[in-house]
Amino acid sequence: MNPHLTFAARARAWLARLAGSGQSATAPRCDPALLRRAIEQVVDGIDPRLHAVLDYARKLTPAVERTIAYFIDCGQWLAAPVEFSAHRWAGDPLVRTLFATAAELQRFFSDDPGVRAYFHDHPLADEGYIGLGVTRQERRVFGMAMNGETIRREVPQTAISFSDYRLFGACDNEQQLRQNIEQRGFGFLIGEALEQIVEHQSSARGHEHEQQFLELRLRGLMQKRSAMDSLYYESNAALDDEIAALRTRLMHEQEALASTRVKTTMLDDYIAVISAVLADPERYVKRATVRLRINRMNIKAESPDEPGDELTFSEVTIGGRPPRVVVLTRFPRRDLLAARNGLDEALQSLRR
Repeated sequence: MNPHLTFAARARAWLARLAGSGQSATAPRCDPALLRRAIEQVVDGIDPRLHAVLDYARKLTPAVERTIAYFIDCGQWLAAPVEFSAHRWAGDPLVRTLFATAAELQRFFSDDPGVRAYFHDHPLADEGYIGLGVTRQERRVFGMAMNGETIRREVPQTAISFSDYRLFGACDNEQQLRQNIEQRGFGFLIGEALEQIVEHQSSARGHEHEQQFLELRLRGLMQKRSAMDSLYYESNAALDDEIAALRTRLMHEQEALASTRVKTTMLDDYIAVISAVLADPERYVKRATVRLRINRMNIKAESPDEPGDELTFSEVTIGGRPPRVVVLTRFPRRDLLAARNGLDEALQSLRR
């Protein structure tokens, strides 16, 4: 097996072989090399001292297999990439619903540092594959509506709006973009397992455990921050504040406390909590397919007689955060506008 393949690529290859053999994917037995790599990612991400637990890999195997299958399925569940361009804006209802004008679309993609960096690093690429995350809101408003040839005023309507736009994972093919999303989901669950460990062990007596729990808590928040950064934008500010506060507390504890050895029994408890989280990934990362009919004013069509475009949104809910619409996009180089405010120069200076 190619050692340079990513975790998600190797997982996808395993599922392809599984499907080709006619075996059921409901209770898969993972490729041994893939499984070892995934387990080590979990252990290294949570606490390397878990290597001291007897048969730690065997104990984690069923839950890790479950998580692998779930996130690969999530990656495949997302709809095929849609071209987001000035040319497609007028003819594609989804593109037109998410961007008020073609010029707004071009500027939004062109101003994104990740998009500009991708085209700078891939001078021969005609287009880039990019993930788009937005938050969908529904609110009741009063507006005008036609009833035959009569205009009715103050009619209750449902307005659809979108906010917190975020681009992520710019790359050169659809497969790689899906793998990026799969891997971030896996990383979030590692962070969730750390959160559960801290909560589970918080009742432990003794001041000597404080530094250990602060370290676990910080590591868990960092894992979640990294995983959610691709989908959430301004709403991550509170998480950043919590990370900063924990770092300060940990620094004070490190000055006051000497490191203590972790008891093997406590590490066994960690294994149990990790397994419980990874065996139930849909509890922490949920997905939903939302189908709506929306008119040109982004008003929801309440009855079959009302004009509107049929749209389907793939929404992902991570932890307790609001649901996010996730769209796989293709953005052509020809629509890339000139950089504003020296953005390209700033990107190049960061690489030096």
